[in-house]
Amino acid sequence: MYTLFLRTLLATSIFLPISSVLQAATDQELTQLRAQIISMQQQLEAQATALREMSARIEPLVSKSQTKTTTRSKAPSPQAAPQSNSRTAAANVSENSPVIKEAPVSKSTETVYQEQHALFNRKFSLDTGLSYSYSDRRDLFLNGFLALDAIFLGNISVDSIKAETLTLDFTGRYSPTNRLQFDINIPFLKRKTTFSSVGAGFSSSSVTEASVTANELGDISAGVFYRLIPESYERADTVISLRVKAPTGKEPYGIKFLTINDGGQNLNVPTQLPTGNGVWAATAGISFIKTVDPAILYTNFAYTFNFEDKFSDISSDPTLKQAGEINLGNQLSLGGGMAFALSEKLSLSLGYTHQLSERSSVNVEGSSSQDINGSDARSGVVNFGVTYGFADNLALQVGLGLGVTPDAPDVRIGFNLPYSF
Repeated sequence: MYTLFLRTLLATSIFLPISSVLQAATDQELTQLRAQIISMQQQLEAQATALREMSARIEPLVSKSQTKTTTRSKAPSPQAAPQSNSRTAAANVSENSPVIKEAPVSKSTETVYQEQHALFNRKFSLDTGLSYSYSDRRDLFLNGFLALDAIFLGNISVDSIKAETLTLDFTGRYSPTNRLQFDINIPFLKRKTTFSSVGAGFSSSSVTEASVTANELGDISAGVFYRLIPESYERADTVISLRVKAPTGKEPYGIKFLTINDGGQNLNVPTQLPTGNGVWAATAGISFIKTVDPAILYTNFAYTFNFEDKFSDISSDPTLKQAGEINLGNQLSLGGGMAFALSEKLSLSLGYTHQLSERSSVNVEGSSSQDINGSDARSGVVNFGVTYGFADNLALQVGLGLGVTPDAPDVRIGFNLPYSF
């Protein structure tokens, strides 16, 4: 019993110091762990504060970048205009992929610029066009007198002129810089005009008809375009142009008229049809275009000066040859409209063009200058267009023009295939 008591006392004396040492070690480790936790919490709070500061600095930069992107989307040239879905595309790019700041412009937008303005981001381009125009004009001629202010005594004839023109033209463009462009246009014309007259020989049922055709080269023209003011958020893209047209087509002067033998001798038709104006001409123009998402607004003004020229024969009488000088009336053209890029490949356009032509004059050799009555004209056409881009360098343009004035063609349909190199 005494031995057991001694053993217990000895074990207790040994265990208590060891327990105290273990307890002290545990408290020290716990204190260190708590200190580490507090340090990590402080680091997390510092990192959170740094993240908030960085976010606050990034937000103005993002807003400024978005403003620049919006401005670029309204840039003057389509080559610098970003797509509306560029930010969506950028969100899908992986972190390791390079960031594309400006997406390429859609082909539909490019063709709108090329058709209504000028496109400077394509080094070379070739535009092949095919157009058809039709006009039908009817005139009532009275040869007699009015009796008792109610009864007409004399010859009444109704003349009709139906003109059809098919034009195949090639336009080559070259842009050495992003502000300068040169082009040349070569047209080939196929014309057919049908002349008819009703009322020959005092008969209301008598109709005389004759047709004349022509297949020749038209007037070749060359032009230069210069971007005066690039488009910005406040300003429209401004381009000035100068075009010179050469009289390479068949001139309308000296063409002889023959009388159709119909009993009434009331229908005269030309032996040939002209395919050009016959004189040199220079056209100065200015055009504006502005992107107002999702529309593209455009307007243009041009003035054409026709140079006077002398011809060895300007008479339409087959028995007479008469030299003289022709002074064609100058022309003022203005137009405007809008286009909508419905997608990357498809766009629609709506516009109106109006042309004012001054009266022409003729100076027969040996006499004074005389104005040609009825030579002035007012031509207004409403234009509708659809553009579809097949690829990055090829598109199809389809246009429809409807004349709204008597001097304008009744209808015009055109197809263009602009191809860029």
